Amino acid sequence: MKIMLNSGRRHCVARVSIFLVTLALIAGMVGCDGVRYDLTITSTVGGLVTTPGERTFTYDEGTVVDLIAKPDEGYYFVSWTGDVGTVDDVNDANTAITMNGDCSITANFVAIYDLTVASTEGGSVNIPGVGTFIYAANTMVDLVAEPHEHYHFVEWTGDVYAITDVESAATNITMYGDYSIIANFELDPGCYSLTISSTVGGSVTTPGEGTYGYAANTTVGLVAQPDEDYQFQTWTGDVDTIDNVHAAATSIRSIRIGKTRLWRDSALGLLSNVPSGWRTM
Repeated sequence: MKIMLNSGRRHCVARVSIFLVTLALIAGMVGCDGVRYDLTITSTVGGLVTTPGERTFTYDEGTVVDLIAKPDEGYYFVSWTGDVGTVDDVNDANTAITMNGDCSITANFVAIYDLTVASTEGGSVNIPGVGTFIYAANTMVDLVAEPHEHYHFVEWTGDVYAITDVESAATNITMYGDYSIIANFELDPGCYSLTISSTVGGSVTTPGEGTYGYAANTTVGLVAQPDEDYQFQTWTGDVDTIDNVHAAATSIRSIRIGKTRLWRDSALGLLSNVPSGWRTM
């Protein structure tokens, strides 16, 4: 016996079939989309994240997302913090993160300050040295000043309110801002300074050029060395205790504070150009 479906029933079956096919297609599309995760990015004061930006982004699972953090002037990048388990390098401002889950990360910046260190005659700053150095805010910087022979350290001067002990040669300073400091030295009691310089055309090789400290009545050897095509002429300045001011190799007795200068006639030039009748020493 044959069962014949009427026209209305056939239309109903067709509609149900189309509905079921549509559901199957939707389910398939959802399965193709895969898992997606959110990446939320923020930054501290002192900079921003330029790539991909600062907000919440959505990515497919496994996506590698580039990260670029840019500090403002007077700041530098420190690190990425938060859900950083899949960040390639948390200490690099230019890095990447792999999206294996929802992540929230922060780019951290810190202020930087200049520390300018100088010293008076009679010593130097060994740590961190003499010059300008850059440090992150709140960094504690060691300071070590070393006096030369016959000198002693006196104190630190300048922007010293963040120095632990201004009267100690070995101390530290905490960087709350830009600072300029000076290590001050003085001669020991009973000692005198000898400052030596030279004009163009040569140099003083013994004891050298600069300021030196000596005990009273010390005899100090002096040796001046002319450059090619120059001749030594004379010692000038506080020369009362120099044995022979016309000798390039001589000595001076440090019985008082004095400054000695080596002079040569820079106009002498090549010896063949010495004017007629010029008498050299």
